[in-house]
Amino acid sequence: MSTVTIELPSQPGYIHFHPEERFSTPHRLWQGCPTIVCTAKGRLLAGWYSGGIAEPDMRNYNLLVRSDDHGETWSEPILVIESKLSIGLRCIDIQLWIDPAGKCWVFWTQVIGWGGGPGCPGKEFHETWAMTADDPDAEEIRWSEPFYVTDGFLRCKPTTLRDGRWLMCAYDRNSEHYCYSESLDQGKSWIRRKAGRKIPTPFDESIILEHRDGTLRLFARTAGTGHIAESVSTDGGKTWSDGFNGPLTSPGSRFYIGRLRSGNLICVRNNDAVDRINLSVSISGDDGRTWSPPMLLDARMHTSYPDVAEDSDGVIYILHDWSRFEEKAILLTRLTEPEIMVRGMLRDSSRVAQIINQPPRHPLYPR
Repeated sequence: MSTVTIELPSQPGYIHFHPEERFSTPHRLWQGCPTIVCTAKGRLLAGWYSGGIAEPDMRNYNLLVRSDDHGETWSEPILVIESKLSIGLRCIDIQLWIDPAGKCWVFWTQVIGWGGGPGCPGKEFHETWAMTADDPDAEEIRWSEPFYVTDGFLRCKPTTLRDGRWLMCAYDRNSEHYCYSESLDQGKSWIRRKAGRKIPTPFDESIILEHRDGTLRLFARTAGTGHIAESVSTDGGKTWSDGFNGPLTSPGSRFYIGRLRSGNLICVRNNDAVDRINLSVSISGDDGRTWSPPMLLDARMHTSYPDVAEDSDGVIYILHDWSRFEEKAILLTRLTEPEIMVRGMLRDSSRVAQIINQPPRHPLYPR
């Protein structure tokens, strides 16, 4: 397998286990790029990033919130990971994951340098860091010390293969190939790998799916092709095809593709080749060869960055953002597979695009 060199990691951003008032909802001028998980006992944890007046901003931070009533009500931040302005270290793009043992991982990307800076003149360098919690259902969650995981920019959940390997698409923006990291020891160490030559894009935001026959398929964002790119391996990741435009349409935006408890696949994407509109969800019962007609979740412009979690009862939670700088809304959808298949709600408890967090408008962004 091809490998790429890992440079030395930096230090972590500021970690706030009891976040101050300045991180609460009324103080945010923008927010977006959400992620969600569901614990063994049904607690929902969600995160996104904010801070400063925009993305990027050296005052960016990541935040984590929780819900113990299936997403009806949510806490203010219970954890904040803040940039270190003084050394040019920016903390962005939180990503949550529950591993096979039930441990919760909070990943985030650290950007070293600001178009140049200490140790990286004239460039930015991306690292993935993490903290873990053995019992994410505890009244007060106890997190590990922050630790460096791997090089790269992480924006999607890792994938656990049937042979026990973990694959995590922390991508390299400067590489001509799709890059990911592989762990053979449940996340204690990671090896950098290369997949196929990428279709040029500034943000891969890739994710790997293992098909029932063992084929690995890497899906990635493109920049203007109107499709989701794919790269395929039939030998467990030893070799990969070059990237090609797959059949699923999508603008230049993050999407989600993964496997549900039922064994079926779920895909959430903007069902448009150009704009971030028509956020929709589909199910595949034949391992991705065909997909159900898309169920529309949010038709509005500037809807983006879906992430998915599922509870032990098969309830599916989909989180996305809308209009990061004006509306600043984080929205939750709560559905089941049968509802997605019939494209309609069958239960009183189901929700589509329900706002769970929305800061007030500020003078900077008047109506």
